[in-house]
Amino acid sequence: MRGKYPNQFSGGELQRVSIARALIPHPQIIIADEPVSMIDASLRMNIINLFLSLKQDYKTSFLYITHDLATAYYISDYIAVMYRGTIVEYGKARDVLTDPQHPYTQLLLDSIPSVKRKWERKRLAMADIESKEYRFGGCKFRNRCPLAQEICSQQRPPAVHKEDGRDVYCHFG
Repeated sequence: MRGKYPNQFSGGELQRVSIARALIPHPQIIIADEPVSMIDASLRMNIINLFLSLKQDYKTSFLYITHDLATAYYISDYIAVMYRGTIVEYGKARDVLTDPQHPYTQLLLDSIPSVKRKWERKRLAMADIESKEYRFGGCKFRNRCPLAQEICSQQRPPAVHKEDGRDVYCHFG
């Protein structure tokens, strides 16, 4: 690495350098936004296992932001699932990812490819709906939700506290 200029590193190398720099002062918390997204699969688990050992050996906390549900499940104690900047479900990682309660979390997990079922593409009319969803009052997921009713457009769902300790933000959760 010595003698290289920043523009001579690959995306994965830059990501690993950034992780190494973050670890130098032994922080109490690390905010990791897509930390392994640009790293090839052979090194991805090395980084994740490093995070786990830091978490266990040095009591370092992580805010792990990712779209990769597999690594989130592997590294996380708790997970907050977000849709359009709003938390829709929060709880223990195992509970949320093995028994999702919010319709968006269910849809998210159903979208993971599986060799057990054939993927069928479902087309949704999306004409500029994405930008409108950010400005919605009420539930931001209501235009895509199979459970949506009038109340969903009028007020944001409150947290429904489940027996297992998780919070589900749905009027019908």
